Amino acid sequence: MFYQITNVKLKRNNQIRVASMGALVKAIKKEGWSIGDCKVTEMAKELVTNTYKELDGRMNKRGKQFAQRAGI
Repeated sequence: MFYQITNVKLKRNNQIRVASMGALVKAIKKEGWSIGDCKVTEMAKELVTNTYKELDGRMNKRGKQFAQRAGI
């Protein structure tokens, strides 16, 4: 699971993304933020790993090779 931490008190540079629940508190303290000012949301794994692009064919290298030969 991936988690996105948003500091609601800041207008800029207010987001951090961490890979585990254990790294949440460490990341917040590293930035010097207060835990009470932060909102934590769980992110979908596909949004982080970009595996969703392979499903629609845009990242399919074999398909690109044949498309270039066909002149598409």
